[in-house]
Amino acid sequence: MNYKKPLALMLSLGTIGIAMSLKSVLAQNNPLESYRWQNRLLLVFVPKVNDARLASIQQTQSSLECEFKDRDLLLGIFANDARSRIGERSLSPYDVAALRAKYGIQSHQFAVILVGKDGQPKSELSEVPEIEQIFGKIDSMPMRQEEMSKNPSPCQG
Repeated sequence: MNYKKPLALMLSLGTIGIAMSLKSVLAQNNPLESYRWQNRLLLVFVPKVNDARLASIQQTQSSLECEFKDRDLLLGIFANDARSRIGERSLSPYDVAALRAKYGIQSHQFAVILVGKDGQPKSELSEVPEIEQIFGKIDSMPMRQEEMSKNPSPCQG
């Protein structure tokens, strides 16, 4: 009896199962994984939630809501004295600690990180960014160029 084919099939299925389990574990260890290929992220790390720099960024986001949405850009806020979140989704203290470690950001630091849809950081700043620079960076990305060619912006301006 030839056992090679069934054995090869079992090994292949086992390898696929292990790969899927590994992907699940990696997603659990990366709080940004669920946003990959769906959203770009503007992550803002501040010592305290009442930081004037954060207020400035939030005001910009509020006044340019359509432009943020058009670019699939979500704002992530990470403060020591408030619940951290990305968009409307809250993050656990474990997730926040993992992100601080990933980007090397201390709890007393201010930092802004633009993350592309591929999950990779595109820009890391230590001051409040000019939103035109952030939008320009996003709009120059190949994936965004393709999006713009397929769907013109619905935003006024």
